[in-house]
Amino acid sequence: MLRVWKLCLVGLAIACCPALGHEIGGAPAVVIDTDLGIDDAVTLAAVLQSPDFNVVGVVASVGVADAESGVRHLERLLDRFNRGDVPLYAPASRVGLPVPPFRSFAQAAWDEVLPGDVPARHVAFDPRAFAPRTGKVTVLALGPLTNVAAALTAEPELAERIERIVVAGAPEGWNCQFDPDAYRAVVASGVPVVHIEAGDFGHKPLDWSEGALAGQKPTSIGANFVRDLLSGPGVRDHYLTGLDHLGDELALLYLVDHDVFKPVADANPPAFVPVNDTFPAEALRRCIERGRQRKARVVFSEHAVPDMMLQPDIVERRARILAANGPDEWFAQLQMNELHDHLGAYSVIGVKMGLRAAELLNAPPHSIRVTSYAPPAPPVSCINDGIIVSTGATPGRALFTAEPSTDGPLRVAFEYNDRRIVLALKPEYVGKIREQIKALLAKYTLEDAEYWSGVRRAGLDIWEKWHRRDLFNVVAVENVAGQTSADQADQPM
Repeated sequence: MLRVWKLCLVGLAIACCPALGHEIGGAPAVVIDTDLGIDDAVTLAAVLQSPDFNVVGVVASVGVADAESGVRHLERLLDRFNRGDVPLYAPASRVGLPVPPFRSFAQAAWDEVLPGDVPARHVAFDPRAFAPRTGKVTVLALGPLTNVAAALTAEPELAERIERIVVAGAPEGWNCQFDPDAYRAVVASGVPVVHIEAGDFGHKPLDWSEGALAGQKPTSIGANFVRDLLSGPGVRDHYLTGLDHLGDELALLYLVDHDVFKPVADANPPAFVPVNDTFPAEALRRCIERGRQRKARVVFSEHAVPDMMLQPDIVERRARILAANGPDEWFAQLQMNELHDHLGAYSVIGVKMGLRAAELLNAPPHSIRVTSYAPPAPPVSCINDGIIVSTGATPGRALFTAEPSTDGPLRVAFEYNDRRIVLALKPEYVGKIREQIKALLAKYTLEDAEYWSGVRRAGLDIWEKWHRRDLFNVVAVENVAGQTSADQADQPM
């Protein structure tokens, strides 16, 4: 098992979650089987934007959701997370399963957080959903095991293609006892089954009742989805009080780092529980707050850059920058400013724009096609350097194209997974930059060191104080055929 993340102190000035790498072949393959409970929703928000897993399939399971609603909600969810690359399967047919009393509440919560319709894209249940590729896969079972049992019964040879089935909860818990015949069939198949239970830990922190789970200013798709989910009628109370321990989320966190779980004595099948309350809560929060834009280091380590390597004005602002903008932007800005050999307004904004686009598209590095319409000359064209560094869309990868324009707002197009968005810097921020430059030129010339010191201070202020969520309008959201989504265009993001 690959060790992915280790617990990190909240204030640590680096990324706390080292990525496995964003080349899709290097990430472990996971198939998610889900019946769409509320804890399933939080777990899906984390895994669908994680760079550390290659989600090769999602299978809707009858349980909390019925078959029709489960498929419909998963289609909407995958659309929201821009995961058109993930195959979606309807559940296996099974009659006689009971209707849980909380089904209507959960389905209403999903309808509230994912309104509207998207084009149907699921396919009928297929046993090969659990072995969709060469090599072995891990099945993350967040619901009853009806689908897995049906697949293994229809095609027993699939057992050789499944590395293990990670089951959320104990054998006597909901996921196993809703369809006990299916659970017994899966255990009898010989596929390794691992149960992940809360044990004495896995409590949800009290401060989550105030919204800390998703952060105060969420940027990732997952963080915004969880914020919206918990804003639904009665959902936060249900999630924090009715489900006071982490459930399905722990199964994902076991895959994140199994070393912070301990085995349950004499458990058969094997079972694991967390060793404390700190790791699960902090790791889940980090998973939700940070999306697929996290980068694996190539030359640098995951350790914090020591102060002695930074200029004094950077050291003085370091803690505030990290607290305001997060570790991903921090590291990208360090890279960009050294490359750009100058700390100014537009290059810093370029980093923020590139990261914001990656968050909105749920895109990993080196995957976005960028077309910049920035004017052809500095200082505005400096935005391109920031975009290239923060997205990894380098000209050498044939992912960056410049089509300079002096008409309209300062805008850049980003395309990933058949979705194209155009971000434009809001006019009020362009005006602020011009005012700052005008004030400096009223006192100094370009030959004066004081002018460039002023430009640097302005760039540092933008880095620290201008949040990427506030800076841009989404002026177009399109599919590859060019159809604009009117409900998303011209919206501030």
